[in-house]
Amino acid sequence: MNRYARWGLALALLPLAACADTKPPAPPPPPPAPPPIAANDAAFIQTAAQGGMNEIQTSQLAETSSHSAAIKAFGEKMISDHTANDDQLKQLVTAKGGTVPTTLNDDQQAMLTKLQGEHGRKFDHDYLQGQIMGHEAVLAAFQTEASSGTDPDLKNFATQTIPTIQMHLDRAKALAGTGTMHHHHMMHHHKADAS
Repeated sequence: MNRYARWGLALALLPLAACADTKPPAPPPPPPAPPPIAANDAAFIQTAAQGGMNEIQTSQLAETSSHSAAIKAFGEKMISDHTANDDQLKQLVTAKGGTVPTTLNDDQQAMLTKLQGEHGRKFDHDYLQGQIMGHEAVLAAFQTEASSGTDPDLKNFATQTIPTIQMHLDRAKALAGTGTMHHHHMMHHHKADAS
């Protein structure tokens, strides 16, 4: 009986020993994958990235196509500010596993092509109108993201960038002769008439 009992005990212990010997060390857990970018954030990324590219590429034309020192200086400001903003956006999005568009949309490309064939006052007029429309569209997208975006980092980026976009828009309007000073003057004039 004792011999059978010893065999039984040895057989019972075998699986434990086998498990202990062959079990590999637990691999470290993989880093968590970034959550997918929400649809509203993805739409913001596309608008912001394409808007920035559009401002940069059209502003590069101002250096050779405009005859106005003020507009050339405005174009240089657009290039430096939007390059910095676009780099920051790209870093944010890449860290989240996303991508930013690298081509303009059809309307932007059409405007760029048009501006490439213009010079002097015609260029200045169309360039500034394009800057006003472009910045208004981008500003609206940034304001929406700042108030109702899903990703906190993108919301913060939008909030921090809004003052710069607003400044660009105001400057473009002023250069085009439809700036805030003109608006205030007209409002004051109407009030004077009413009184």
